Amino acid sequence: MLTERTKKIVFAVIFCIVSIGMGFAIYWMLFRTKVAAPRVELPPGYEGQLPQAGAGGAQSKTTMGEPRELPPSGDSVPTGALTENGRGTLGTNTTLLRDSVTQAVVPATDGNGARFYNPDDGRFYRVTADGTVKALGEKQFFNVDTVSWAHRTDEAILKFPDGSNVFYDFKGARQVMLPKHWEDFDFAPGDDKVAAKSIGNDPDNRFLIVTNPDGTEARAIETLGENQDKAHVAWSPSGQIVGYATTGDPQSANQQQILFIGQNRENFKSITAPGQGFVPNWSPTGKQILFSVYDPSTDNKPLLYVASGDPTTMGARRKSLALNTWADKCAWANESELFCAVPQDMPLNAGVLRSQFATLSDDVYRIDLALGSAVKITTANQNYPVRQPVVNKEKTAFIFTDAATGKLYKYDLK
Repeated sequence: MLTERTKKIVFAVIFCIVSIGMGFAIYWMLFRTKVAAPRVELPPGYEGQLPQAGAGGAQSKTTMGEPRELPPSGDSVPTGALTENGRGTLGTNTTLLRDSVTQAVVPATDGNGARFYNPDDGRFYRVTADGTVKALGEKQFFNVDTVSWAHRTDEAILKFPDGSNVFYDFKGARQVMLPKHWEDFDFAPGDDKVAAKSIGNDPDNRFLIVTNPDGTEARAIETLGENQDKAHVAWSPSGQIVGYATTGDPQSANQQQILFIGQNRENFKSITAPGQGFVPNWSPTGKQILFSVYDPSTDNKPLLYVASGDPTTMGARRKSLALNTWADKCAWANESELFCAVPQDMPLNAGVLRSQFATLSDDVYRIDLALGSAVKITTANQNYPVRQPVVNKEKTAFIFTDAATGKLYKYDLK
């Protein structure tokens, strides 16, 4: 039996152990050093950084008053352009391709139709212009947040709500996990490389990177630092440009300087956009760039422009298309022809508050840059809110997701 003195000694020892344990727990929760994300390996002598004002080279000297504008719908259409066919202003037939939620719609690899993700069964599909639907594979991925598709091959990088990234090759059924701190993926034109942002906890460990699709041979292109939200991954069809940044000098009259980022710190020309909220859309060859911006002179509604997209003449020959919509609601058919969904009634300040107007009913316009025409091709009952538009290579189908319901539709173009 323990004596009184022994009991006191045992109690003191237990008290000390408990106190030390509690102290260590408090230190662990509040004061321990957090482990930073793995660093992207830098090449010897690397000194890259996100372009700042002046790094974009000479600016284009165009002004808003110089370029010729396309005639709005209802104006005379040049000889040889589309004309009415008795079913309204050109008129089109509407086909429901999928009667449930459809996501991540992009062109098919052969240009005949589109690819998409079905969140109901977690599978990926291809739909042809005639409405035939075929699964790309039997592998299921549920709760996919975003999909970054390859262009020429059926490959994709999938991001999940928990930050996980998966590269998947549908043809070879090959799956590779990519680092969680990578985001905003975009495949190179040839699908052999991927550009992305590598976002570490430390601002000094944040980069724009280029890597193989499976995550191997990653290399830093530019340091992002605190400007990660001002850099955007957007690979040009020529492969020379991997993204753009809004880190230039403030411009007068609500303009915005757009700086373009190359793989080897090239000194590309910049674009001085006549407004804010720059949204780009490259032509198939990258020789032209369609973009939308908004400013007070347009009641802060986005307005479409087209300009040279060649790095040596970037921004030259800029002209307004006189249509109030966002550039990513347009689909290029070829270098001179594109189809754009244009909200029928766009409220004031829609460019500033875009997310609030995602389900506005749209008309679809056929724009011919060679003829200088913009003609509405939809009729009064064809007023779906268009998202993720795709035009097949024969220009017979305009495929899109209904932004309100997620259903997949097709307008016949011929």
